Amino acid sequence: MTLNTKFIQSSFFFLLLGILISCNNIITVPKSPYPISNDDFTTKTIAGGFTIPYGIAIVNDNEYFITDRIGKLFHFKDSILNEIGGIPEVATFGTPGLAAIMHGGLMDLSLHPNYKNNAWIYMAYLPLDGYAKVSRFKVADNKAIEFEDIFKTRGQCYFGNGMRIVWEDSTHFFLNIGCSNFSTAANPVMFAQDFNVDAGKIHRLNEDGSVPTDNPILESMDAPSSIWSYGHRDVQGLYYEASTKTLFGVEHGPKGGDEFNIIEKGKNYGWPLFSYGINYYGEVVSLISKDSAATFTVLPEHYWTVPTNDGGQAIAPACLLKVDGSNIPAWNGHFLLGSLAFRRLMLYNRETDETYGLNIEGRVRTVKQLPGGDIIALIERNDLRKSNGKIVRIVNSNKSNY
Repeated sequence: MTLNTKFIQSSFFFLLLGILISCNNIITVPKSPYPISNDDFTTKTIAGGFTIPYGIAIVNDNEYFITDRIGKLFHFKDSILNEIGGIPEVATFGTPGLAAIMHGGLMDLSLHPNYKNNAWIYMAYLPLDGYAKVSRFKVADNKAIEFEDIFKTRGQCYFGNGMRIVWEDSTHFFLNIGCSNFSTAANPVMFAQDFNVDAGKIHRLNEDGSVPTDNPILESMDAPSSIWSYGHRDVQGLYYEASTKTLFGVEHGPKGGDEFNIIEKGKNYGWPLFSYGINYYGEVVSLISKDSAATFTVLPEHYWTVPTNDGGQAIAPACLLKVDGSNIPAWNGHFLLGSLAFRRLMLYNRETDETYGLNIEGRVRTVKQLPGGDIIALIERNDLRKSNGKIVRIVNSNKSNY
């Protein structure tokens, strides 16, 4: 089955989903499946008018660059929002008759670690031809200049929704590309296990997009490639902890089985060979048992499946941040992640293996920590007829410098 055929199959499912959603254009917030942690904070909307704000590159506490998945880049500085010109057209695939984007678009955005000296901004996106890209550029007079494509996938990646960029150091970055296809045990789709396909992988690249010489040499290869790890379904949250040199990832399962992983060099993370989730239609996904998978793949350190009468529900994790030294003491040392399915920000305590809902509602696409200790959340629109997505600053109720 070809990539385009699988994309069509996936889009058919979302067409059905869109028909259901279109009966009510307002996206409601379900009850949290986990206890609410009533921590002391205040939220302030600092910018609005977005559709799906996806990536944010933080210059300082009051200056950021922001992508909107529909194909727009913005510069926010001192409460003033300007659109940046010169951005390439992107492919955005949705549901006919409904302005709901399910695939593609502008995704993550990141500053080079030496941005103050070189001014490079990195962006991951799906252009019109469907080949996922990373490009870098500079901004002058509200326009992208010196635009340079530094990485392009070898095949089309229509089902790769989770492109994120995190820096390992000043010369290397990690990039994930999703592979959220409709694999089942009866009809397996093995792209994530195929080294000739860039989807379903986490890649490690030099700052110029070339392949690092110390990347893994995978089975059947005679030299390193960009692939750092494989067997991923759709990692939509990446976080690199420099102090421990650990790469963390949260990954979409199919229907349930969302994963929290520690990403290691050259390892296989199992999709679609084994999953704790099932197919959206209730079909079995796994091709092998958990015991068999444990012998040659990495099982998740933690997984989420919310119990339901029809086999479980995913939380759909969209981003990941380990909070450290923030202005919200209760969050320090723990992970924040956005739940698209339950439309709220959540907190995961890795030490106790507990998950909590937070009183920040909406489809949180990205969460980052500002240098001064406040938290920024990008929340997509809650009305499919409007562009009312927003950027929210989360501050300590008793200690706000904003």
